[in-house]
Amino acid sequence: MRKLVVPFASVLLAGAAGLTFSAPAGAAQAAGQVPVTQECGRFCPANYDPVFCRFSDGSTGRFTNQCFAVVHACQRGLTILSCHRVPGTA
Repeated sequence: MRKLVVPFASVLLAGAAGLTFSAPAGAAQAAGQVPVTQECGRFCPANYDPVFCRFSDGSTGRFTNQCFAVVHACQRGLTILSCHRVPGTA
């Protein structure tokens, strides 16, 4: 098994490129009103292990890995209700 070496810029792009997010109607307005009271992580490993998650506001999203889902939830003051690995990506 080979180790994948990824330049730092690619790590940031991989995280942004692997993220899709869908919010319920009206969530965009509410998202700006959620105060973040804790420090949230901003960096995640670049390993590709996609997950699909559901959040406490009813929104869902597909993320490059679990770490990106946790950061997303933290930055928006949400709770992750469920996360499942995306089938066929193992």
